[in-house]
Amino acid sequence: MKKITGFMLALCAAWNAAFALAGENPPLPQVDSPVLITGFGQSQDTNNVNIICRRLKVNAEYKLDVPSAEIDWSKFKTLFAVLGCSSSVYCCAFDADSTAIVITRDGKPSPTVSGLSILDEAARCSEIIEGARAHGVKVIAMHIGGEPRRLDNSKPFLPFAASADYTVVRADGNADGYFTDLCGKSSVPLYTIEKTAELRKIIPAMLGR
Repeated sequence: MKKITGFMLALCAAWNAAFALAGENPPLPQVDSPVLITGFGQSQDTNNVNIICRRLKVNAEYKLDVPSAEIDWSKFKTLFAVLGCSSSVYCCAFDADSTAIVITRDGKPSPTVSGLSILDEAARCSEIIEGARAHGVKVIAMHIGGEPRRLDNSKPFLPFAASADYTVVRADGNADGYFTDLCGKSSVPLYTIEKTAELRKIIPAMLGR
C-alpha cells in the first residue's frame, strides 16, 4: 500500500510539474522608449497604463484617440496599444453579413455613442498598426480590463492582439482561452498576469530597467 501511495504521489508531482511548465509565460520582449500609449476602443484602461508609466517615469506620450496621420512616428520606438471599448458604448455587434457594425444604446441603433464611432475607431486602430509597422515601432498589445472588456462592445478591438509583436492579458479576461487561441494562431507571444498592478514590474523589465 505504501508503495502504491508513493507511486501516486510521484505521478502527481510529475503531472503538476509538467502542467506548470506548460503554463509558463514566454520571455518578455526587450523594447525601447519613447513609448506611445493609445487606446484601441478608448477605455479607461488606457489611462491606467499611462498612470503606471508616469509613476515609473517612463519616457512616454499618452494619446488616447490620435489619428495615425498626426503621429510623428520618428519619435517613438514602442507602441502600447490598450484593447477594450469605452464603457459609454453599451453594445455593438457585427450585422448578419459582417460588413457593418450595429451599435445600440438604450435599445436604439446608432452610428455613434458619446461621440465614439466604432467603425471610425476600428479604422483608426488599423491605421495605427500600419503606421507602427511602416516605421519599425514595436507593438505591445495589452488587455487589462478583464471580463468587462470582453463584452460585445469590445469585440471589434480584441483581434488586434493578434497584430502585435507581443500581447499581455489579464487572466480573468482570458478565462475562455480566447486570447490563447487568437495569439496562438498568429504566433504572437502571450503573457498572462493576474492583476493589473503587475504591469509595474513588467513594463520596466521590457524596457530593460
